[in-house]
Amino acid sequence: MLFSLVHSSGCATTEVKQLSEKQIENFCQKKKLGASKPMTNLSLATGSEGPKYQIGITMSSDYIAGRKPEEVYKECKLSFG
Repeated sequence: MLFSLVHSSGCATTEVKQLSEKQIENFCQKKKLGASKPMTNLSLATGSEGPKYQIGITMSSDYIAGRKPEEVYKECKLSFG
């Protein structure tokens, strides 16, 4: 009985929202950019211990695999087709 209550409570209505053409374009452009070079992120913050700096570098699996950015973009667009 407890299982069925827990199980049924997780089945709330889950609506799938469609992405707009602009959202798809932005998403695929970001994938294309990620395939062309590593992305960097710089964070600056101040706290009670003084300033903190943080640098991050992210490499997409497409970049690591050496895939062509245009190929990644076309495949992305087709996946939403």
